Amino acid sequence: AVLVEQLRARLGDEAVAGLRLVADHRPELAWQYCAPGMINPMSDGVPRPLWLLAEPLLLSERDLHGGLVLHRGPERIESGWWDGGDIARDYFIARHPDGMQWWIFCERHVSQRRWFLHGVFG
Repeated sequence: AVLVEQLRARLGDEAVAGLRLVADHRPELAWQYCAPGMINPMSDGVPRPLWLLAEPLLLSERDLHGGLVLHRGPERIESGWWDGGDIARDYFIARHPDGMQWWIFCERHVSQRRWFLHGVFG
């Protein structure tokens, strides 16, 4: 609480916020800003990365065949058809050769399967 007060005094109230989960399966829409320290009882225990990229990054063949190992998955997420933001993806946790864990997905319902990096675990 003291740290939050100090940060707000220095940076302003609008610059200091927390994050909370929202009931949406789409990773891009499954969070929102909230007051720092707000308790969030919504958690389904499914691992999510600490850093989610603003836009998923298309992975190259070099990334995919350069030692990236699928560690966990797939977790299928199909949602958003009712509001025009529909997605159909299979998510995996993959270990990069440097030891980092990436959250990657491949698109479903497309003729050519493309893989994307969507987040990085801390």
